Amino acid sequence: MPWLTRGSATTRERPVTAWGLAWGRFRRHRLALFGGAVILLLVLAAALAPWLSPYDPARSNLRLRFAAPSLRPPADPRALPRCARDRGILGWPCGVHPFGTDDLGRDILTRVLYGGRVSLLVGFAAALGSTLFGGLLGAGVAYAGGAVDVLMSRFTDAMLAIPQFPLLLILSGLLASRDFPWAVRLGELLGPAKSIVIIIVVITALSWMPAFRLVRGEILSLKEREFALASRAVGASSARIVLRHLLPNALHILIVQSTLMVGEAILIESGLSFLGLGIQPPAVSWGNMLSRAQEFLYYPNGLYIALFPGLFIFLTVLCFNFLGDGLRDALDPRFAHRV
Repeated sequence: MPWLTRGSATTRERPVTAWGLAWGRFRRHRLALFGGAVILLLVLAAALAPWLSPYDPARSNLRLRFAAPSLRPPADPRALPRCARDRGILGWPCGVHPFGTDDLGRDILTRVLYGGRVSLLVGFAAALGSTLFGGLLGAGVAYAGGAVDVLMSRFTDAMLAIPQFPLLLILSGLLASRDFPWAVRLGELLGPAKSIVIIIVVITALSWMPAFRLVRGEILSLKEREFALASRAVGASSARIVLRHLLPNALHILIVQSTLMVGEAILIESGLSFLGLGIQPPAVSWGNMLSRAQEFLYYPNGLYIALFPGLFIFLTVLCFNFLGDGLRDALDPRFAHRV
């Protein structure tokens, strides 16, 4: 068919969309692609942890405490653990500990996989909550303007001036305390998931300010554009203008901020858990694995208890930063020349 001939003036071409251009720029960012691939692998590994490993993360084996990383089963058959299955998907048989064992003889790799479930859940949930809350609040305040905008902006500045980590310690300690009736009631409602929910809520409540300021600044410029004025002229409601016209044009800011916030939330959870105010046993996270490991650093092979969860925290946060940089360069036209 002549109209399909390459180079012909009548050649039909696919329309180039903004998302298509962004994907093209993102693919040229090698570090972002690497970060996204590693994050995908970590999420899959955490989700498939029961099938990847033959071990129970909570089952101890005191005959095999502080075992060094090895791909061979222990020589003493009495030290062989009880396994849910003979072999996991990753291939190592029951009795082999690729990352070694901890002070109770539990497989470190298994606990790292299960700990990734909690740490990544906290990171994603806190990032999503803080970004959505801050973004919606910033868009609404910027569009309303006037005294509401001034008061919320000053309140946000005051929140940013407060040292966050001490406030995180205070709030998480109060919510976890047994001396307050409402904290006891919260434990009755949530059960073992209480500490996880508390950490997510506390991080969300104290991390919405950057998203608020970024979206507010963007909406202040967008609301004076022709498309926003035209929507107002035809009688569209304020909520429709903000949600349908303004926020979609600030979506790139929310995506980048949420990506960077995941890594920050994982670091905050790890720090709180390291100090004993984060995720509480029997739940396992990378942070409380590090907290427990500090007591055994000078034991034979005790370094491995801290080494592997620390490496996974470092790798996860680094890859989320790579991904955030790549998304910023791809979605924001002002950074398009960098890729």
